[in-house]
Formats: sequence, structure tokens, C-alpha cells
Amino acid sequence: MDRPDSRTSPGTEAGGRPVQLLFPPLVESNFGSVYPAPAVLAGYLEANGVDCGQHDLNEEFAEYLLERDICSALGAGAVPGVPADSRCAAVARWVSLHRSQLIDDDGRHLLGPDSQYGWVMEILAQPFAVDPDAAVLQPLDRTSREVAYYLDFYERIGIAARIGEARLVGISTAMGPQLLPALALAHHVKRALPGVRVVLGGPAVSLMAEPELDLLLSSHRAVDGVVRYDGEHPLLALAEQALRKEWHPERVPGVSTRTAGGARHVPPGAGPNLNRLPRPRYVKELLDRLASPTLSITQARGCYWGKCDYCDFVELYEGSAPFRGRHPDAFTDEVEWLAAEFGINRFSFVTESIPPAFARRMSRLFLERELKVTWSSFAMVDRRFDREVLDLMVQAGCEFLVIGLETMITRVLKLVHKSADREENIRFLTEAHQAGMRLKVNLIPDLPSTTYEESLRALEDMEALAHCLDSVSVFPFEATRSSNVGRAPDKFGLLTLLDSNAVGQSQYALNHLHNSDPAMTPEERRDAHRRYREFARHVEAVHAPQPDEQPAPAPDTMLRLPVENLDVMDLGDRLVCTHMGTRQRLTVPPSAAPIIRPYLDGRPFAAGAASPGDRNGVPDAVRQLLSVRLLVEAPPVERSGR
Repeated sequence: MDRPDSRTSPGTEAGGRPVQLLFPPLVESNFGSVYPAPAVLAGYLEANGVDCGQHDLNEEFAEYLLERDICSALGAGAVPGVPADSRCAAVARWVSLHRSQLIDDDGRHLLGPDSQYGWVMEILAQPFAVDPDAAVLQPLDRTSREVAYYLDFYERIGIAARIGEARLVGISTAMGPQLLPALALAHHVKRALPGVRVVLGGPAVSLMAEPELDLLLSSHRAVDGVVRYDGEHPLLALAEQALRKEWHPERVPGVSTRTAGGARHVPPGAGPNLNRLPRPRYVKELLDRLASPTLSITQARGCYWGKCDYCDFVELYEGSAPFRGRHPDAFTDEVEWLAAEFGINRFSFVTESIPPAFARRMSRLFLERELKVTWSSFAMVDRRFDREVLDLMVQAGCEFLVIGLETMITRVLKLVHKSADREENIRFLTEAHQAGMRLKVNLIPDLPSTTYEESLRALEDMEALAHCLDSVSVFPFEATRSSNVGRAPDKFGLLTLLDSNAVGQSQYALNHLHNSDPAMTPEERRDAHRRYREFARHVEAVHAPQPDEQPAPAPDTMLRLPVENLDVMDLGDRLVCTHMGTRQRLTVPPSAAPIIRPYLDGRPFAAGAASPGDRNGVPDAVRQLLSVRLLVEAPPVERSGR
């Protein structure tokens, strides 16, 4: 792929606007979608007379990963940490030959939930994902591999030229892995446009402790301020200052900034009334490059339950009520308007957990207005999600719910103040299944104080309910310093560690509380996670498309390797095959490798030709390769050689 021309890059039409909102990499799970924060902020700013542009650099980074030189470097093992025999390198080699499977002839991204191959982008992105620890607060190291790639990306897309004569640049950091790319972006913009004001905002900085913000502001002089918690009011105040060519961020509630006396953190004011927010301003040009876009719409900020001790998302809206929800009528109006305005009928509700009463009323409104939409949402197990409400939600277009079930152990659920117990979990899963509701369930095998025996007992319950589940995601428990568990770990049976080198998977190491839970030994914990992951793979396999049952091939049956879906690495005595259709990575052993090695170009061959005299004239190795779809029957046109 040639380097994109910055004059025609998405968002160029916004270049002359005084305020520019940038969504940086890296949120690989959002490839193929548009993150809502810039659109919500743009709607608010423009309703208050501030013209602004939007640039989804995360989605553009997906294009960057598909460029020839990036794929070539990854595929050849030339990127440190990505050996040539790795899954990432195999995916990169395949992408180099099959880019049209990810971007169509019209330039639209085939990366959304309907994409067969969208998952490969998450693999390609892995070498560039950085879970930020204390090092990210130090001055930017331009020589580091990750920083060098991000700076190269910003240079290639010409982002500094595209934002033109901006007075204020706002950079949203929704996830921890965006923090380093956001800081690199701030430095890139400031170097090209030294007069522009650059501010960061979003959950990744809102959850920082004040000493960490002090260090960030001291080390990264390209950042003029940090907006914490709700962004609408402080961003408007900063924009109005920048437009007047003034700069007094220390006067704005909810902003952290440098002053002559050091960093200053202004306490936040109340956030906006969600029922009075202007409609989000999605950019049609950004949506048009997605083959299957999903629009996000704010249902609430905060959680109506708000008591789970391990959750820190309830900390994101300091200065405001812990839960602010929208009225179902106005919410339905907005869904109807968005569908008509953009011709998009799939929605994702932005909420920590959709309230049952809201879901009931909204579903009835959708049905009364005959809205032909599908939607998904986070939800929690709640007795008020009874069979009637679940039926209504399915009838009103609910595509799936994501449920933070976590465990089936009532003692542990009560300890961390979850709303449900084991019996209520069973009731909810069963009735949701009966209603035809698809459920994507999150499980944590090692919530605080969970013993090995309890973890396996919870898994037995889930296995008995596997038919109720569409998918399962397994997460290790990680205590965050900004949660109740992090503030009082001993209350939950955790021992605080002083080892700052401990690692986790929270994607935000800065907020991780290093701890030990003596309820399980390390060996028991590893085994519990292994068993849960096996269960998740089982659930995935049940719902995966199954190939048609093929009869045993006759010796003259023509077969071929499905090279359009394969990366094959020849290691001499064996072949390592990565199948993009099944997502499997398989090693063809020495006994079978010679059979298929002459046909790695996809030419057909007779099933019995390779090794005459085997059972029924067809080698057992060929039968095995057929069973895992490394061989398929050749279509008639290929059999004839035409």
C-alpha cells in the first residue's frame, strides 16, 4: 500500500477548524468502529458555537498496519519481539497477499463484527500495544521501538498538516494502551505547531493519581493540560480561552495543569445533564469508510448499582452524581434520528449496565415506533430482568448483552458486593436463553479470596449452563488502586506487595495494585485459569461455523490446500500452518509434510497419489489434514486443470 496522501485523508475537511479532536491508537478491539467520545464532545462544542474537527487515528492506524513495509517487517521477523515463526508474523505474511479481505475495492474497512478476517488486525496490533507503567511518565524516548513507529505513523498520515491552524487540540485517551501513543502525538503536534494548545482527557488520565499527573505534566511539556472526568464543560472553557488567545487552565474546574508554583489540580464541577446534551456529531466521511459500522449512543454515565468493590469505572465522574441516566423517550428519539441521518441500524449502548426499568420502557418504545434496529449493551444480573423484560428486549432488536457475571460463588459475590448470588445467576442465564437472548459472559476465576475448590465449583455450574452462553471471556483478577479493593486490600484477603516489577493484564499498569491472594497457590491459580480458558474455547467452538461432514475421500478424489486462507512456514522436517479461516495454528509433522509440500501453490492432487498402499488407498495423514481443513476438495474447474 502506498503512503496515503494527507490531502485526501479522512478528516481533512476539518483542517481549518480552530478546535481539533483526535482519537489516537491503540484500541485494537475498536477497529472497524467509531469511538463515540469525539462525536459527543464535538456535538457539545458546536452547539455552543465552537467549530471543531474530528480525526479517528485509531482506525487510520489499522491502515498503517496494512502497509507493505510494515507487513514485510513483521512477516520477516525484523520487528524486535516478533520472530518469523510467530503467529503475528504469519498473519502479516498472509495480509501482504490478501489485503482485499480487509479493505475492499472502495476503500471500506472490513474489520467490524461481520468480518471473517477482522480478528487478524488484533494480532497485527499486538507488537505495538503498550501497557503503560511508570516509565510512560518520564520524558518521551524517541528511540524506543513503539514510540518510533507511532511517530512514523503520525508523519505518514500528515496529521500536523491536516489540523491546520488549530488553536486547541484535544486528545482522548479512553484506554491505557492509548497513553503512550497520545503522548507521542502531543509531542509530534507541538513540534510542528508550537503555538497550539494540547490537552489530554478520558478515563486513562482521569484514573491517575495526582502525583502521577504532576510527573506527566513535568516530563511532557507538549501537554498543556489534562481534563479529568466529564469533558464537556472544561473542554468548552479551554476552547473559548484558546479562541480568545488566552490561557488560564488553572481557572477551569476539572483541569490539571502546570503553573509557576508547580502542577495544580482544580477540583471538578458537575458534569452535564445527559438529557440535555446535544446529539453527537458523527462525521459521515469517517463512517463511510467502514463496511459495517456500529453507532454508539450514551445511555448513562456511572452505574445504577455502583457497589462492586473491584470496579473503578464509578470513579470516572467525580463532581457529579454517581449515576446519571437518560430518559427512554429522548433516548429513543436519538436512536431514530441517528438511523435516519446515517442509514445505520446497528447500535452499541454506552453504559456500565443498562437498568431494567429503562430497558423495559425503551424496548416498548422501539416496538411501538417499529424501529428496525439491532443493539447491544452491557448489563448485570438483576432480578428485575425477568422473563417479560428479556422477551421485550429480544423483540426490540437486542443483538446481545455483555454480562459481568464473574463467578457463581455466593460467598465471594457478597464479599465484593455484586448484586446477584448463585441462584439468581442461574435464573437469569436460563430465562435469557429461553427468551432467545445472546449472552457474552465475563468470568473471573480468582476474585478476591476465591479458593481453588470454589473456582472449580463455579466452573462446574457454568459448564452445566454452557448452552445459555454465546461466548465467554476469561479475565484474571487485577486489583486497581482506584477501587475499593485497592483502597482496603486486607478487607478482601489480599496482601499488598512492594514489588513494582509485578505484571498484569489490566492494560493499565499505572493503576495496578501489586498484591498477592493467598486463597490459591500460584499453581492452583494457573490451573484454574487454564480450565476456564478451555471452557471458553469450548463455548466458542460450539457456536463456530462447522464444516460440512465430508465422507472419506476415494483415492482419485482431487484435493488442494486452501492457500487463500493459509500461511505456511516450511521448517524443513515440518510445516507450520496458520489458518485464517479457522484461526488455528497447526504443525504438519514429518510424516505428512512430504505429501503436501509439492502442492503448497494450491495445485490439486489425487488423495491416494501421494502414498499408494495406505488404508483404502488414501494415507491416514491426508484424512487428518482434511479433518482440520488444511486440505479441501478441489472444485471441478480445478480438477480439470482449467
